[in-house]
Amino acid sequence: MKKSYIGISIVTDIDTTKWEFGRKVLETFCETDPRLVPDGFDYALGEKIKRPFYDIAACEKYWAMEAIIDSGYGRTFTKWGCGWKRSKAVKYRYTIRHTLVNQLNELRPGWLSGDADANRKIDWIRLFHRLVELANPQFAILHLFTDIETRRRAFGEDHHAIVAADHFLAGPPAAVLEDEGIPNLGWATFFGREYTKEIDAEKLRANGFAVEAIGDGHLVTLTENIFDVADNFPLFSARRAELKKLLRPGFIRLTNEP
Repeated sequence: MKKSYIGISIVTDIDTTKWEFGRKVLETFCETDPRLVPDGFDYALGEKIKRPFYDIAACEKYWAMEAIIDSGYGRTFTKWGCGWKRSKAVKYRYTIRHTLVNQLNELRPGWLSGDADANRKIDWIRLFHRLVELANPQFAILHLFTDIETRRRAFGEDHHAIVAADHFLAGPPAAVLEDEGIPNLGWATFFGREYTKEIDAEKLRANGFAVEAIGDGHLVTLTENIFDVADNFPLFSARRAELKKLLRPGFIRLTNEP
């Protein structure tokens, strides 16, 4: 049985390389709960985080270090992403892949994502809410993943369901959203300005869903407590299925429940 975990995924097109943004992100973790203060911070994405976290100010020079990439298309200047972790109390790992402008002068959104132990003492919605306020995302999700959803073929055997489920478990990043659409609803889902036209806030509220306007979008939560996903999955699942029926057909890729 896979251990349950809290997943956060935030896709944004604001300039994430600015230290003002980075400082506020790290402050959000530290101020939400002392058990979320990192013990490691590094700029090498995809590798083990080895650099100790001393304080927020010491992270500034590593938040968006400049990198030079030589390829057949010439020399490209970009910014490295970074990651921070905690190894005890509430174990977690989060990363930021920065927004960038590619060689075609196209803005590619950034992606803040990570997983954490499903500690019931942490105010996860407070952390998520503050990150959404900072990032003004295109799309964001907060969810408690249990073995009900993470087990193999949880959402069905057909190829569409398998791929969409993989994307749900991964976040998803901007490229998936652009190419495939939203894979599934989490316990809390933020629909940014590209999606908010799909959300009839009054209709959803009339059906008992909590809908909050934040920045350019709407935050929708399915039950009162995120741990309802573990404690009463049938209730959570029924609420998610009900919400999907209130949205445009095809807007959410996964139609089946585990």
